[in-house]
Amino acid sequence: MIDKDKKVYSPEDPSSIMKDAKVRHILHSILDSVMSNRVIGCKITKEIWDTLEVKCQGTTAIKKNRRTILTQAYEHFDSKFDESLTKIYDRFQKMMNYLSLIDKEYDLEDSNLKFLPATLESGT
Repeated sequence: MIDKDKKVYSPEDPSSIMKDAKVRHILHSILDSVMSNRVIGCKITKEIWDTLEVKCQGTTAIKKNRRTILTQAYEHFDSKFDESLTKIYDRFQKMMNYLSLIDKEYDLEDSNLKFLPATLESGT
């Protein structure tokens, strides 16, 4: 944001400034205290949004690492000794949800073929 004298405002500038202030107010009112403290010093909405995006989603490198780790977790999914079927399913579904969030989708047949052997090994 470049500060400029009010004398050189274009006709759209006051409206843009008001819209930015409203959106900043909305963002601050919906954020919890921890997240709000992270963006309290941001001057414009774009700066708040960029800060939240990095905090919540991470940088490109973090996203790539997360995708790699989750893909490996999927490929090596296995049940734990004496783990109930419900716990195996919950853990598997949580992993599938995280994969979906990073746009890594597996079709139903593939995920079933990954899940079923894990349940057989648990003895449940």
